[in-house]
Amino acid sequence: MKKLTSLTLSLIFILSIFLVLPPASQASISIGNCDENWQKCRSRALQSDDGFIKTTLSLAACDLDHVRCLVIFS
Repeated sequence: MKKLTSLTLSLIFILSIFLVLPPASQASISIGNCDENWQKCRSRALQSDDGFIKTTLSLAACDLDHVRCLVIFS
């Protein structure tokens, strides 16, 4: 049981490092690209023929990604 717990905690720790730190390929992205990607994401979400709930969730996902991008690259 202790091995399973330690393995689970180490896996969570490793995954959190990869999710929090920006990848090396995105190191050259500027804040202007964050805004451009956010506008493209919002326009795709609004032009989709999904229902009200899916469109709202897509817009929320765009906003969360925009905030993450601004926090990481500012």
